[in-house]
Amino acid sequence: MLRMIKYPGSKITIVGEIQRVYDLSQCSRFVDVFSGSASVLINIRAGMEIYNDINRELYTLFKVLKNNFEPFYKAADALARDRNMFFDYYDGRIVMDTGNPEVEKAFSIFFNFNTGFGGMGETYGKKDKSLYGTYRKNVSNLLKAEPKIRRMKIENMDFRELIDKYDDHDTFFYLDPPYPGKDWYVHNFLESDFIDLKKVIGSIEGTYLMNFNSIDSLPVKVFGKPSFVKEYRNENGKPGVTSSRKVSFYTNSGIKL
Repeated sequence: MLRMIKYPGSKITIVGEIQRVYDLSQCSRFVDVFSGSASVLINIRAGMEIYNDINRELYTLFKVLKNNFEPFYKAADALARDRNMFFDYYDGRIVMDTGNPEVEKAFSIFFNFNTGFGGMGETYGKKDKSLYGTYRKNVSNLLKAEPKIRRMKIENMDFRELIDKYDDHDTFFYLDPPYPGKDWYVHNFLESDFIDLKKVIGSIEGTYLMNFNSIDSLPVKVFGKPSFVKEYRNENGKPGVTSSRKVSFYTNSGIKL
């Protein structure tokens, strides 16, 4: 499984379930409504793939990865090859000069997410070996993900507009909305947004799959009982301690896994 940037709520663990529901839907177009780090899209096998996020910084990053990958990767790889250069950039002693302000902006976004605590890009991680190692690994993953990103269509739309634009019987919508009650995102969700989302997906022609942490009470309040619940090993637990978490899935496909 590929991961390019640290970002809250990554769904790499559940890509298998998403893939199975998508395959059974027999749709040819996969729309990731709240794409974030694109951890689902770069690991999914689908026909036409559409990335969307209302976060303008993430949109800028993925547009540059799609359209200007070579100069972006050259800049990212330079820091991955030189630990001293990496920390000079981290500490603000040097700047990245590619001759293209858009590429430099996208690189700054990529770097901040990968060195920010929890992938927020606002508070910075501990300056140690693991910080540099994580960055190097994610830069190497860029090369593996590049062919997939080049084929994606990149959007920067509110979920209401996006679903209206792409809805038809051949479209599969994957929905991983912002976590209820969290302020991790540029555009946090209120209860009214979840109510709007329920109205939108309740009348679509396409197929959708939506997920939440099962401990969240608001989704049950708004959407009712989930279609099915799956349990997964908690990858973020303490070393030596086995724990798990449950994920609630909602779908209009009638599929239960």
